[in-house]
Amino acid sequence: MSKVYHYNNTSPRGHQTVYNKCMKWLLSFTLLFILTTPAFAEEFNAGIVQGLWYSQETVFVDQPVRIYVAVRNNTGSDLTGTVEFLDNGNRIDRVSVSALDGRIIERWADWTPTYGEHIISASLAQTKLHAVGESSETITVTASLAEDSFFVDYDTDNDGVGNKTDVDDDGDGISDEVEQTNGTDPLVFDEPEPEPVPSEEETGSGSSDTTPSPSVTTDDSPEGIEQYLTSSRADTLLGSITNVVNESKEKLDAYRQTRAVAHGTEKPVVEEIDINEDGFGEIIRTTDEENQPEKEKPTAQKPDGFLGDVFTFIGTLFSGIYTGVLTAISWALGNPVLMQLLILFGILFSLYKISQKVSRRPR
Repeated sequence: MSKVYHYNNTSPRGHQTVYNKCMKWLLSFTLLFILTTPAFAEEFNAGIVQGLWYSQETVFVDQPVRIYVAVRNNTGSDLTGTVEFLDNGNRIDRVSVSALDGRIIERWADWTPTYGEHIISASLAQTKLHAVGESSETITVTASLAEDSFFVDYDTDNDGVGNKTDVDDDGDGISDEVEQTNGTDPLVFDEPEPEPVPSEEETGSGSSDTTPSPSVTTDDSPEGIEQYLTSSRADTLLGSITNVVNESKEKLDAYRQTRAVAHGTEKPVVEEIDINEDGFGEIIRTTDEENQPEKEKPTAQKPDGFLGDVFTFIGTLFSGIYTGVLTAISWALGNPVLMQLLILFGILFSLYKISQKVSRRPR
């Protein structure tokens, strides 16, 4: 006859079974805690600041734009990581980040947009702390993602307004609505039709009462040093000096002409008005003596003899010297570059002399 033994929890074998179960539960809980600890790890005060911004305010198709992001580091140690730029989940670029403690640094990526809706994002990953004398430590930051979403449109006429809101996409002065009504392409610039040339009857050019208006041509091209400069205050100042020099030359030439005529070395220019076959007046400039009315010129009384010849020679000599000086000044004024250089040299020389006097030590 066989014997059957029944054990309860109070027996030594029952205590061993309870102990094994408790150990299994304890090991399971410990393993679960170890595996889930990273999920509850401390987040360090670092990450992306204030989202994204761009090199231009409005983004259009096929117009390259630069995307910017700023990364801050307030962890107490040096920080490294990578910033990845994505467009609708497709990588645009990946750049590395190295920020000292307490710094904000910028990173960017160049992007050429395409037509349609876009979600642009920048994510900070692979962040590590580098404390002095310690090994690097992988961390989790408080702000690791920045994201924007917007629509990218065409700008056919490059006026800064997208075709979706632009009433004249091609910029030809004809609205898209009118072009669609006329059957023309609102995205193709239409050259304006030339205005018809009025006939002689419409303009009345055949009438003898109409007199032709003289054409006035102006030459605003710079003559002095300003022709080598871009628009600036120096350009304006030098241009004013050039105008003053030209006006002075014109006045000096007019004076020399009047003086030469008065001394009889040149003949005056006389304007004659002739009437042509059409009945219009024509101005002819001439210096021929035949067309000049004879005028009696007062003659100064000159002393006779040797003394008179001496005075005449001295007067002629001084007159020639004076005329030569006027000619030299007129030639100099005819070169605005030379005059501007002389003026600038004079200013620099004056400043040099003044600085010498000011800096001279009293003995």
